[in-house]
Amino acid sequence: MDAVRTQPQPGTRNPAPSAIPNLSAERRLVQRVFERCNEVIVEACAKSAVPAEFMGALAANESGGYGDATRFEPAVYRHLVEVSQGRRPSYGSINATALDDEVGELLPASDAATLHARCMTQGFAEIHSPEISKATDGALRELATSWGYTQIMGYHMVGQSGDVHKLLDPQFHFRMAVWLLAEFAMEYHLDAARDFAEMFCCWNTGRPHGRTFDPDYVDNGMRRMQLYRGLRQMQPAG
Repeated sequence: MDAVRTQPQPGTRNPAPSAIPNLSAERRLVQRVFERCNEVIVEACAKSAVPAEFMGALAANESGGYGDATRFEPAVYRHLVEVSQGRRPSYGSINATALDDEVGELLPASDAATLHARCMTQGFAEIHSPEISKATDGALRELATSWGYTQIMGYHMVGQSGDVHKLLDPQFHFRMAVWLLAEFAMEYHLDAARDFAEMFCCWNTGRPHGRTFDPDYVDNGMRRMQLYRGLRQMQPAG
């Protein structure tokens, strides 16, 4: 899950607001997410530890506030085709045990492989291969596509009621995002109300200290959180 972003200038890690290039564009980006999503985000986050401003910043990072955003992942598609043909591989060459090893922290910057391997284990293939084997090629491609505001992969809908297009429904989408974030928090003993950098990193790489494909992904998220929080504070009470 990679960021949709405004490109910052080099060397602007944790910049002061006055040093942020295109700050007006950043504000427009966050304002767009806020206007389109805040009500449903607040509802989805109400019974969780995830703050609305984190979810708003995540949507800004992932889709730029466009609920119909999609991105096809060819490597995921190839894996699902193998599963549909009766093979039961772990994703790529990474297995579940390797993900828990310290050496896993040294995996290449393209940590999308790590993110998908976390879910698409050999057990995933064994459990869901009957369902996947019945899928058409078009359906497999949809499972290998990320969907919606926070770019949730279609394969998360395997075994769920409904198809991947439910991820385009804002209410369902953000509830699913909260559930996935809760899984990361539980697995890595994170506080979803405080460990924001680690949670952004988990969403992008599958691990709290993975190397994001966009090196500014976490910094962008933290900055956008502040902008989103400011918009929420400007709302009239009640």
